[in-house]
Amino acid sequence: MSNLRGELVHWNDARGFGFIAGDDGQRYFVHISSIMRIATRPRVGDVVYFAARKGEKQQLEARSVTIAGANPVTPQARRSQIRRELDWQLILALSLLGLLAYLIWHDPFAGFLLLPYAAGGVLTFFVYWLDKRAAEAQAWRVSEATLHGLDLAFGIIGGLLGQAIFRHKTRKTRFMFATLMIGFVHLALLAGLALGEIKLEALPATLHAVLVGQ
Repeated sequence: MSNLRGELVHWNDARGFGFIAGDDGQRYFVHISSIMRIATRPRVGDVVYFAARKGEKQQLEARSVTIAGANPVTPQARRSQIRRELDWQLILALSLLGLLAYLIWHDPFAGFLLLPYAAGGVLTFFVYWLDKRAAEAQAWRVSEATLHGLDLAFGIIGGLLGQAIFRHKTRKTRFMFATLMIGFVHLALLAGLALGEIKLEALPATLHAVLVGQ
C-alpha cells in the first residue's frame, strides 16, 4: 500500500515513536527514522501521508512518512544542526584520546591503560551500533544502564563516537547528561594522572573507589 493519509494521534518525543490513525481505519506504528527530516518535531494532530507495511511482529508500520505543511530541513540547515548537536561528544572524545596519548608518551608504563580503553571503546562502539539498528527495526534494545555501564568501564571514547556517528540517543537529555558526567569522570582520571595528582601505582585503588562510590 502507498499514498495513505492519516493523523498522528500519539507521539512520544523522548523515545521517537508514535501511532498514526489512518483514513482507512487502521492504526500504524511510526518511528522517527521513517519520517522525512523536517524543521520541527512531529506533533499530535499532524496530518501525514505514508506508505504501509507489516513489521516483523505483523504490526502495521508507516514508512516514508511526510507531514503535511511541514518545512523540510535544507542540507545546509541539517549540517549545521548536526554540528551543534555533536560538537561536545567529539570534543570530549578527542580530549580523552589526547590525554591518553600524552600519558603514554610521557610515561611508557601508562601504556597498560591503552588496552582497556581500546578494547572497551571498540566494544561499546559496536553495542551502540547494534542498539541503533534495533531501534530502527523496533527490535530488542540494549538497556540504557548497560550502555552507561560500558561507557564507565573504559568504553567512553567508543560510546561518544557511537553517539556522534550513529546519531543515537542524542535527543535524550537525561541520557546525554549521564554520558557527560561519565566522560568527566574519565577526563578527571586521565588529567589527574597527567598532572601527577594521581599516581599510577595508586590507580587500582582509585578506580575501585570511583566504581563503588567510596
